[in-house]
Order: sequence, then C-alpha cells, then structure tokens
Amino acid sequence: MSIQFDRLFQHSPNAYMVLDRQMRFVEVNQAYELLTGLPRARLLGRALFEVFPGATNDDGSPQADVLRTSLERAFSTGERDVLALIPYTIESETPNGPVLDVRYWSATHTPLRNDDGDVIAVMQHTTDVTEVHRLREEVRRAREATGVTAEQASEGVLSRAAAVQRDNVRLSARQAFLTDLFEQAPGFMAVLRGPDNVFDLANEAYERLIGRRDFIGVPLREVLPELTDQGFFELLAQVRETGNPFVGRGMPVTLRQDDAEDRTIFVDFIYQPIRDSHGHVEGIFVQGADVTGREAALSALRESEGRFRTIANLVPQMVWSARSNGELDYCNQRWYDFTGLPDGATRGHDWEESLHPDDRDRARALWRRSLATGEPYDIEYRLRFHTGEYRWVLGRALPMRDATGLIVRWMGTCTDIQDQKRVQEMLERSQEALRTADRQKDHFLAMLAHELRNPLAPIATAAQLLKMAPDSVQNVLQASEIIDRQAIHMGNLVEDLMDVSRVTRGLTALKRRRVRLSDIVDAAVEQTMPLMTRRGHRFTLADRSVGVELWADPSRLTQILSNLLNNAAKYTPPNGTVALEIEAVGPDVLLRVRDNGIGIEADMLSRVFELFAQGASTPERHEGGLGIGLALARSLTRLHGGTLTAYSAGPGEGSTFELRLPRDMPPVLDEDLPE
Repeated sequence: MSIQFDRLFQHSPNAYMVLDRQMRFVEVNQAYELLTGLPRARLLGRALFEVFPGATNDDGSPQADVLRTSLERAFSTGERDVLALIPYTIESETPNGPVLDVRYWSATHTPLRNDDGDVIAVMQHTTDVTEVHRLREEVRRAREATGVTAEQASEGVLSRAAAVQRDNVRLSARQAFLTDLFEQAPGFMAVLRGPDNVFDLANEAYERLIGRRDFIGVPLREVLPELTDQGFFELLAQVRETGNPFVGRGMPVTLRQDDAEDRTIFVDFIYQPIRDSHGHVEGIFVQGADVTGREAALSALRESEGRFRTIANLVPQMVWSARSNGELDYCNQRWYDFTGLPDGATRGHDWEESLHPDDRDRARALWRRSLATGEPYDIEYRLRFHTGEYRWVLGRALPMRDATGLIVRWMGTCTDIQDQKRVQEMLERSQEALRTADRQKDHFLAMLAHELRNPLAPIATAAQLLKMAPDSVQNVLQASEIIDRQAIHMGNLVEDLMDVSRVTRGLTALKRRRVRLSDIVDAAVEQTMPLMTRRGHRFTLADRSVGVELWADPSRLTQILSNLLNNAAKYTPPNGTVALEIEAVGPDVLLRVRDNGIGIEADMLSRVFELFAQGASTPERHEGGLGIGLALARSLTRLHGGTLTAYSAGPGEGSTFELRLPRDMPPVLDEDLPE
C-alpha cells in the first residue's frame, strides 16, 4: 500500500513537500518540482531556507519569518497550520539566466506522526495564488483610481477572470484524476465524517472488503454492526478525541456477509484524523490492506519455528544456526545453559569469544573455509563452561541450500566430549604405560637371563675341573668354592624375585622390634663395602643421630639401606665418592645417600622406583642387576611408614636418595611383635 500512496503523492496535481524537524526536505512531488522549477534531486536533504531564503518585505522584515513561524507552530502544537496568503520571492531559471520573481502563496502545514504519536515531520500543501491576488489587487485599484472608467476596469477584470476560469478547469481535471486514483487504489480507503462516523467516501476495494455497496451517507455502526465489541469503534473515538492517528498491524476483524458464516481476516490499517481550518478533527481517513495471507504464512512460520525450538531444546546437544555469511542468529537453551551466558549474548560473531584462546584462530580459519567452499564444518575445540573451565566439544555444521543451490543458512551442533577426551587420554596413557611395561618386561627378562646365565659359566668350569682331576683335593676345594659362591649369588637373585612377588601381592609381614639404627647402618655398610672396595670408592659416614632407636624389622631395614648403598656404588664410576649422612628431623630420622656418579635423567627420575626400571648401561656399570632393588626398597619403606625419594641435577651430576623413617610407631599387629 505504501507504493500506491507514493504514486498518489507523486502524481498529485497539487504541490506537496515534507520537511523534518531540521527544516530539511524529506520528500517533494512532481507538482512541487514544476511549481518551484527545481528538480527533486536538488532539494532532498537540503534546508528549506537555504534553497528558498526569500527576500525582504516592504517593512524590512524577512519574508521567511512568517513561513518559519507557521512550520514551527505545526511542529510544537501538533495541529495543522494554514497560511492564507504570503508573499515569497523565489529564484526561477529562464533562458536569460536566473530571475527573482515575487509570488503569492497559500500554504497548509499538516503534522505527520509516528506510531507513538510524536510529530516527526510536516507536510506542506502549496498553492500558487499569485494570479488571483494580482486580479484582486487590480480590481481594487481600478475602483479606487481616478480617471479609469468602469468599462476599462471591467475589461481588465474579465481578462483576469477568464484566466482564473481556465485554471479552474485544469484544477477540476486534476481533481477528477485524483478521484480516479482513489477509486482504483488496490488498498481499501474510506472517509468517515462526524461523531457518528458517517461514510463520506469509500473506494471499490473497501466495498469488496466488507461485501457491501451503496452505504455512502450511512453511519459505520449501521453498515458494520458486527464490529461491536471488536474495539474499532473505541479506536475511532480515541483518534477523534486525541487527534493522534492510530496504526494497526495484522489486526483481526470479523465480518458478516448476508447469511454466510462470519469470516475473520487480518488487516494493516491507519486511522488518520482530518482537521478543519481551525485544527479541529472533522473526519477520519481510513486506509489499509487485507494481509490475511501474510498473517497465515507468519502463523505457519511461527508454528514451524516453535516446533523447531522445542525439538532443538529437547536434544542433548547444543544447537545453533547461522546466516549464509556466518553470523550466528540462534542458539538453543542448552548452549546458554552450558556457557552460562545470557540469551542473545553470542549473536553475530561474538560466539568466538567463548572459545579457548588457543583454539580461536584454528576454529575461525576452518569456519571461513566452510563458508567459502560449502564444505561441512567439523572441528574439536575447547568451549568455556559456565563454571569458567574449558571443556572439549565437537562442533559440526551443514549448509542449507535453496532451489538454485545457493547456501541460505547453516545448521550446527556442539557436543560435549570432555568425558570422551578424558577416557581417550587415559587410554593413551594406559597404552603408553603398557608399552613401557612391555619394554621393561623384555629388558627384565633379558637381564634375568643374563644374570642367571653368568653363574652357570663358573659352575660349568668347576664341573670340568672335577672331571679332570676328581682325586685332587685342591681342585675339589676350588670347584666347591666356585659352585658355593655362584649358588649363593643365584639364591640372592631368586630371593629378590620372591621378595618382589610377596610385596606386590601384599603378602609381606614385618617382624618389628626395637633396634638401634647404628646396628642397621653397620650391617648395611658391611654388606656393601666389598663392592665399594672393588671399585675403589671413598666411603664417608656422618652420623648425627647417636643412640636413635627405631621400631622396625631389622633385616628388612638393612635390606633397604644396603640396596641404596649398593645402587650408589654400581652407578658411580671407579674411584668415586659415596656418602651416608644420618640426622634426626623432628619425629623422624633422615638417612641421605649421596654419590658423584652418573646421575639420573629427568624422565628417568620420575620412574626410578618403578619395577624393572633401570638406568642406561655404561662401560663403568657392569655389576648387573634386575632393576627391582629400588622398587623393593620403596615398598619396604612404605611398610615401615616412611618415605623414599630421589634427587639428581642431571646426567653426570650424581644422585641423592633420602630415606625418612618415623622413630615412634603406633601399636602393631600381633604378627609384627618380636618372637
């Protein structure tokens, strides 16, 4: 309907222009262009008094003052203001150049309001009455002047009257043209006069809308009694009382046609007050369009959208949609529950702020690629949870295309996969641990085979000696010593393996009693000293805990300390230094074993107490071992309620092992009591 009224405005034979509150041209019609001699393009956006500044009246006042005052009055009061006759000089373009021409105008200034009733513009209806004014002045001067006969005055008057008559004929033709436009307009229009809303005018579209004819001069209540209780009579009364227009959008109206069933349609319409010369509302202009089809489509769309939103909020995933340019325009409730953000906070491209900073560039680049190529969007990234932490989600989106194949929308989901990620990481760690354990097992088996094979060679040699000289006492004694020594070595290996098996299965029970720590230290040093002597190490002992007693299993405690001293001796190159320091620390006693050996790498330091873990073999370290000594030592330490830790600055920097044991223990089980 706005298109048709624009045509009506543009083709009206009367000159119209519209000004905003800054007195700038908002719109002009063709008649105004012809009247002023200026094209529309040169007027729109420019100030009225810049284009038409006017001249000065005979009394020295600016011609523009009267016009400006009338316009400001219309803006401030919201009522129509009429200027019956004002002189105003305009500049006209002629073949000989611009010419200033004093014209006389009649102008009506009508306020235009927005939906809230505020005056936002003023429409001016302008009529050039210069000829009429000059005719009237000539008649007046003819009557007053001396020396002019009535016939002469009459002759001038008749000439001017003839010109006015010709103008009236043209005006009547234009009025007929406007009447035809009114009748043929596709939107319904009517004019209601007086407090009873009597039909003054109605076009054919209005007649088709209500299904009635020949009702001009009849009150609205008689023509459409079914409008009672639908609120339209009350709206008309409100417009008449306030003088403010009313605009209805998609309003339902129920109409009745003869004996047919009532039908409900939807209309867009406006009730525009019509004012008389005093500004009083004398009628109401009704204009609108039947939008039932549009409202039905909107209703179906709302129903479809409602179903979509319900389904989207039922699914466990976060659901979102984006325009073809990638701007997010919808997120379901689960998205906002997950992120903790308020509804609408991630529209457009703001959703990127919820991503982990390390994932934004990657997610943004992949999203731009999908938008450019139409390829599905598939990515894993971290999304900020409502608690502030970041959780892993799987983001996916597919394009929706129209009949021509153009992408019109993207539909996507985000699925929380944090638990799956954790399981995956645990599986990967488990697999790596299994691979490491498998490598350690293989290494252990190789070492075990090597350690068990080493005693067999001397035993086999001893057996050969016995075969060659079974009667030689010297050979028998030598072979016996070899066999005995190697048998003891193999027994120790087997005992270590059995110890590990018992400890790992929880079958080891300590036989605790009160023991002096110095006795434990002496026994452990005695066991380790042959190896240290053989390798040329310098051993130092600094005992600052004289007289300390422990509640412990003496054999197991000796085993722990000898393991640490033996380990230091094996991993320290010949002629190195091994030190044992002992001191009381609060309720505990601390035994520190230091060496200046090969040291421990950082990755090995974290698993040095694991079963079968061993440092790299070196030419200096050839004492063998199964890699179970430190694991066994830590397990036995824990059974005593203590801790065993390792430190090293790195390869070549030596190692330090600290054994911390409590000096007092709580009551123990019966099997732990001394026999």
